[in-house]
Amino acid sequence: MKIFLLITLVIFGIAPKTKADTIDTWHVYYNKSRIKEFNQFNKQEITIKIDRIKSNDSITVKYYTDRPCPDCDSHLTIMDEKHHAVVICKGKGDGVGYPLSFALKDLLAYKHRSGCNSFEIFYSEHHQSIFSIKFE
Repeated sequence: MKIFLLITLVIFGIAPKTKADTIDTWHVYYNKSRIKEFNQFNKQEITIKIDRIKSNDSITVKYYTDRPCPDCDSHLTIMDEKHHAVVICKGKGDGVGYPLSFALKDLLAYKHRSGCNSFEIFYSEHHQSIFSIKFE
């Protein structure tokens, strides 16, 4: 009985002090079709075939968190292999699913000018890239 009482006191003494972990998610769309879903634990690469890109194709990223800030600024930064910022997309609303988009033709044009074949995508203040894009 003493052990049960001790375990109960320990559990109820610790439980109010613990916080739930949160997982932020990014949904990635090619035009209007969702192609990937990432979180901070499963960064992946998206491969895009150059011969299938149309002039109006785009990538859109929607970010969701349980700590949204509708009035905060948000942005995507696309960096090349040499860590140069290639494209920056800005918007309003952090973690509420606000869509941030960039045109694939702009990224492809940069690829042809620079010779870079892969790009890392960063979201706002996250210091790790959320995914990468590679052209084939």
